[in-house]
Amino acid sequence: MKYAKLTIAILAIIIIISGGGRRTPPPEESIVVQLDWPGDGQVLTELSDNLDWKSFPGAESYRIKVWSENPAEPMIDDITEASSYDVEIELADGEYNWTVGVVRDSETEHWSDTSTFHLSLVVVTSVPLDGAIINDTRIFFDWFNFPQSNGYRIIVWPEDSPESPVFDNTTFTSSEKANTTFFEGDYCWTVGTRYAEETEFGRFSDTLCFSVDQYPYYLTDTTHTRAEPRVILPYFDALFVGDGSAGLLICDRSDPEHPTVVSWDEPVGQDVNRALWADPTREILAVSDYRGTHPILFYNIESPLSPYWSDWSGIWGRKNQDVDGIWFRDTLFVAIADYDDGAILFDLSDTVYQSVNTRGNLQPEGYTYGVALDDSLLFVAAGQRGLYISRILEPSEIVGWVDTPGEAEKIAIAGNYCFVADGIAGLTVVDFSDIEDPAIVGRDNPQVGNAQRISIQGDYAFVAYGSGGTKIYDISDPTMPVIIQEIDGMYSYCATPDGDILYIADRDWGVVTLTR
Repeated sequence: MKYAKLTIAILAIIIIISGGGRRTPPPEESIVVQLDWPGDGQVLTELSDNLDWKSFPGAESYRIKVWSENPAEPMIDDITEASSYDVEIELADGEYNWTVGVVRDSETEHWSDTSTFHLSLVVVTSVPLDGAIINDTRIFFDWFNFPQSNGYRIIVWPEDSPESPVFDNTTFTSSEKANTTFFEGDYCWTVGTRYAEETEFGRFSDTLCFSVDQYPYYLTDTTHTRAEPRVILPYFDALFVGDGSAGLLICDRSDPEHPTVVSWDEPVGQDVNRALWADPTREILAVSDYRGTHPILFYNIESPLSPYWSDWSGIWGRKNQDVDGIWFRDTLFVAIADYDDGAILFDLSDTVYQSVNTRGNLQPEGYTYGVALDDSLLFVAAGQRGLYISRILEPSEIVGWVDTPGEAEKIAIAGNYCFVADGIAGLTVVDFSDIEDPAIVGRDNPQVGNAQRISIQGDYAFVAYGSGGTKIYDISDPTMPVIIQEIDGMYSYCATPDGDILYIADRDWGVVTLTR
């Protein structure tokens, strides 16, 4: 009896397993021929191999169709018994589609999905498309990977000057973002390759043309600098540029669309010129120098195109990141951002700069990157610790604080709103109408670049995003900043508007000038 029960149990398990293992086969009409070669989207330099597909169970013959534009007018429509097909007709350069079905009783069924291949003895381009209109200062070029390529050469020229290319470069990738500025106008481009062991570039693509139409700001000029310009300050007919390790660059901008270099001032002991601020009443220019022997230097700018440093201030801030100033109750105050020691506020009531008075400092719980003065308030950008607020007359007493999503780098004030260049978090807008309880009310994070300096003019904010270029925002509603233009560059440190002119400090291009 015991063995009978065991036998029954085993039979039951076998029945359950065999029943659970049954699979309902898919309907026959859902099974299609599987194409093997060439792969979908593949670029071929020649059709030396057969078109190939997997053998279909039970198939005795196949029907293959190849067409260029209209499937109703194929250039190949043939029957074969093999699971491959040797193309004997000559196909011109171009894009082709193909499909294969199973022939049964004079009917064709089980058609494969349609696949596409490119047959080309030349490089096939992708973007910009012929006739494209582009609103940018840098252009991205892309083309299909050429089999066995040993490098590509891309050439771009003004449409009316093919003998004068604006970009001519060699690359081993199938795309390139040009590292040169593009002014408004019409351009053409082509790209060639070295195939296999070839030593010269050939097989150039068809020539495509595109237009650059920049708005609302369009590029008018670029001005070479000696180092990496960090900040730009328009001052009447002068343009002061903090040119990094090259010190102070002075440009003449009597023609604001085309500033010209006048001179550089490179004081002994300087390190990196990172920030500028000017006061037209005292006719002084304050230069913030990071890790310089004397981090704050005041220039006399009575003659703006011929400034001279009047005296070292005696202000010590060994890692000075930023500087700002304001007149409050007939007294001129200057604030600096020292990376380690916080925001330090100075009273310049004495015209002898070595006798400036320290009014105190705001020491955040972290590093200090930026300062801004507005009315009676001092604002401090403290990196990962966010935004701090104090009063000018009592700078050491923190009255407001808000932790921003990113790393607060620099600040610009408009009304009751503080606009923060918030590092990788983009643009952050803080409402400080209640200074004891400031609140984040708006944000934009374009996901590209690092927001590091910001300027405000009217209803617009100009944010330098480093590798992400410059982005212009409509801030007529501060709670909903909207990007209205993106200006590409190599690395944007600063964007300074002045009326209808916009100056951008670009690491590689120098001073970039745009207008609208």
